[in-house]
Amino acid sequence: MSSRLQNIQFSALARAGEGLTQWRPLAMGFITLVACGLLVFVSQALARGMGGFAGVLLFGLLMLATAVVFFSGVSAVGVMLMDKAQGIAVRGFADAAYAGLLCVPKFLGLALLALVATLLFYLVAAIIYFVCKIPLLGAVLAFVAHPVLIIAASALIVAWVCVVAPMFAPAVWSGLPFKAALASVIGIARNRLVEVVLMQIVLYVILMVITGLLFMGLLPASISLTAMGTGIAGGGAGGMGLEGLMYMGPRALAHMGMSGAVIGLWLGVGVLFCVIFALLGQVAVMGQNLVYLQASASIDSTGEEQALDGVWSDVRKRAEEAKERAKAAAERAKQVAAQKAQEVAAANEARKAAAAEQAQQQAAQAAEAARLQAEQAAAEQAQQQAAVAAEGEAARQAAEATRLQAEQAAADQAAAAQQAAQKAQRLADAQPAAAPQAQEAAPAAPAVAPSCPSCPSCHGQVGRTDSFCEHCGHKLKP
Repeated sequence: MSSRLQNIQFSALARAGEGLTQWRPLAMGFITLVACGLLVFVSQALARGMGGFAGVLLFGLLMLATAVVFFSGVSAVGVMLMDKAQGIAVRGFADAAYAGLLCVPKFLGLALLALVATLLFYLVAAIIYFVCKIPLLGAVLAFVAHPVLIIAASALIVAWVCVVAPMFAPAVWSGLPFKAALASVIGIARNRLVEVVLMQIVLYVILMVITGLLFMGLLPASISLTAMGTGIAGGGAGGMGLEGLMYMGPRALAHMGMSGAVIGLWLGVGVLFCVIFALLGQVAVMGQNLVYLQASASIDSTGEEQALDGVWSDVRKRAEEAKERAKAAAERAKQVAAQKAQEVAAANEARKAAAAEQAQQQAAQAAEAARLQAEQAAAEQAQQQAAVAAEGEAARQAAEATRLQAEQAAADQAAAAQQAAQKAQRLADAQPAAAPQAQEAAPAAPAVAPSCPSCPSCHGQVGRTDSFCEHCGHKLKP
């Protein structure tokens, strides 16, 4: 370890200050910031103009494009500063922008790997915590496992913040492909973790010193001159010192009445501070490049690349096996689904057939019931017709019997009248003296007949005062 620490050349980090003198990376960073600002402004304007889901979708797409432009520009700045750190000619704007654009997928791949690693770690932690729910044994396991998990998580975080993220970007900016850059970072983390952390600390100290030197004069000068400028150019009572601080904020334009001079002052201050922070960022990027070059100088990442190849092949093999298993499971699920579909179709057909048979039975029962009802109605109608016919026959027979009785009564009356006439004739013949009485008796015979009048239609006996015949209903003459 002591020999390794002796090999660290902390003086090489003094070159980080060279980032302050590189105008090409500064111009690239400024162009990147302007392009991102324009994209944000256009995305907001279009989103407000379109509105609805289309506006939100367009805003999301433009913000994604803004992120791509930002990381491409930062990577272009890193590529230029890496050229400077390696002592080669700094690339032009177009070449650096193209190289920075090619770096974006590599950063995205690293982010995906970090996400997968985080999920796996928390999955393992969750399994351990579930095991800790076992009575008695779980308490002992939790007592041991929980601190271990905390230490492992903190070590991973430190490794990510101090080694993986800071070293992966310079490895990519140096032109390494994704796998080689990842192998280089793993080799640095396994072999020179302490050295890299120490160099990072030294770099942070250098950044703090440069930042202090810049703001030692920049901050009071900007505060005092901006306050005085806003007070004079805006026509207000601007002050200096603490009194002028009240104008160092968004309220300055409102206090100064939105004059053009005040707007120009504030825009100039904003651009100045953007340039200052860009220069500090260039110092940080330049320092990270120098740390990476020194840390990777004595690291052979061939073993790590072979290990990564083994991991990739193992992952690919497992992915193929998982794919085959998924395909087989999908095929089985498809067969099961087809079988279930056939069973469901057969059950539906059976239900339909049963429903049709039941409907036919119900229709046959309804037809039989209708036939029986029709036969019953016909029988009832026949019975009614027979009853009506029987009643008519009975009425006819009764009328015939009445007529016969009337005829018999008339015959009896005629016979009686004839007998009376014969008797009267005999009496007249026997007693001539009784002729007047016989003559009176002779006309009296026909008078008996009117005493019992009969119906001229059915010859039934009717009363003298009857208007209709009680046997056949014939209207009688008065």
